[in-house]
Amino acid sequence: MKRQIAVISLVLLVVVGRTFSQTAELPFHRKQLAVDFGTHDGKELTSQMVEYSQFFHYHPTPAHTVKYPEKDYLVFKKSVSTKESAPWIRLRFEDVNLSNNSYIKIVSQQDGDIQYFNASSVSVWKNQTAFFKGEGADVFLFVAPGDKGITLKISEMTIGDFYGEQPPVDLCGADNRVSSSYPYVDGRILPIGCTGFITAGGFYLTAGHCVNVSSYDLQVIQFNVPQSLCDGTLVPCAVEDQYPIIYSSRVWQEGGTGDDWGIFNCGTNSNTNLTPAEAQRAYYHLSRNLNPANIQIRGFGTDHTPSGCTGYYNSDSQTLQYDIGDNLGEYFNGSNDVYWEYLVDTEGGNSGSAIMSSGVSGVYSTAIGIHTHGGCNPPNQGNKGTSFEADDTEAAMNHYWQTQSIYVDEGHHLNSTVGTSVKPCVSLQTALNKANAGHGPGLELILVAGSNHGSGGVYHESISYSGATNGVKIRRTVGAVKIGPAASENIAAPGNFLQKPDFDTIPYHNGLLPGHTEKTINDNSKNEE
Repeated sequence: MKRQIAVISLVLLVVVGRTFSQTAELPFHRKQLAVDFGTHDGKELTSQMVEYSQFFHYHPTPAHTVKYPEKDYLVFKKSVSTKESAPWIRLRFEDVNLSNNSYIKIVSQQDGDIQYFNASSVSVWKNQTAFFKGEGADVFLFVAPGDKGITLKISEMTIGDFYGEQPPVDLCGADNRVSSSYPYVDGRILPIGCTGFITAGGFYLTAGHCVNVSSYDLQVIQFNVPQSLCDGTLVPCAVEDQYPIIYSSRVWQEGGTGDDWGIFNCGTNSNTNLTPAEAQRAYYHLSRNLNPANIQIRGFGTDHTPSGCTGYYNSDSQTLQYDIGDNLGEYFNGSNDVYWEYLVDTEGGNSGSAIMSSGVSGVYSTAIGIHTHGGCNPPNQGNKGTSFEADDTEAAMNHYWQTQSIYVDEGHHLNSTVGTSVKPCVSLQTALNKANAGHGPGLELILVAGSNHGSGGVYHESISYSGATNGVKIRRTVGAVKIGPAASENIAAPGNFLQKPDFDTIPYHNGLLPGHTEKTINDNSKNEE
């Protein structure tokens, strides 16, 4: 691999001085509310209610099953409004007690989009809602039969502001970005204004400075993002495409160019009970063994060329766009400070984008690092991002799920037996052999699953295992795993077994993206290579 050693000089100091992170934090303000639903007890349970609840379940959403029909609930409604023009709102709850079967329903007054919460999902979302279009919402509290002391208060509304300031220019000349036709793997992180992406390892990546934030504003990652307003004001995606970032899941480093990375996990959407990886069924393979001539960056940067209707941002601003440009090389300032530099257009909001290998024959959807900093000044100075060759970045990804993890990715470009996140085994049997060789017990095999361009998740091999007495856990990452054609468990002694997977998610039998065939997936990706 081509390696260039950075030289400390006056010129380098000038370059570093022009380097800056690329977030695009949402403009908003808060309004304190005091909306109290009171304290309520549900109807008394009757024998008929109890009997029916054993046989019938009602489904407001795929994720939300309730025990009783709506007529058996006590329903209380409160409406909230900004009393001003606003593009979007969020609500914050407090004193929430939904007991066993009560729930909340929030309905946008603008487009009727709905979010449901029960006791579990409102906790995952830290008592905050998704982003809703418009200026107001109707909130319904459904008090279930038999529940006692049900309470709910709305304490705060976050109100989006319309855009209007001239953004900083940080392009590599003319703006060559175009809209992406593959919106499944890259997400928009709000309110910080960054990009994050799904990986083959099942975790999510972004820049470190994008997750090193206060816990007060729950970070939400959005997929399938619509066009912005003509002045660049963001339009929220559908509630079912929004997911809470689990604050306690964050692992990050914010050490400047070459040492800026963040790893996180997501909670489920409160309506679908799916994580982004499960719903999107798309991912980037990860690699440290490529040195492409060209780099692609796909993300949610601001856009003001051409100017929008107010003379500044336009409707492409902070929507998914990409550009492809020259790779200026990989630079090493020590084992934990390694960065790529490239002549690729980015703007505020692109922090956390995948640095994507482009133009390498037979290699698709492979990330080699994380975009973190702007400062492009062609022809010799480009934008920059952390390389996966940075040792601390790779180590954090390797051990994110647990200390003893072996990654298996049959669709990876490298035929490796190492078993790390960036050098995964391509064979499940190879990974199991590591367990047989003494890497267990407690070993976890992390299998790339689902379908990415017609590959991933199908392991056409017979397997056997007779290793550690505590067995091996299997974690799938994206969609369903198929092992065959003649998979077997070779139980050599009592207690030696291949454990059942330690996840509880909805399987996808065809492994394809929603509404897509293998042909359309391949075509879309190749167009952006």
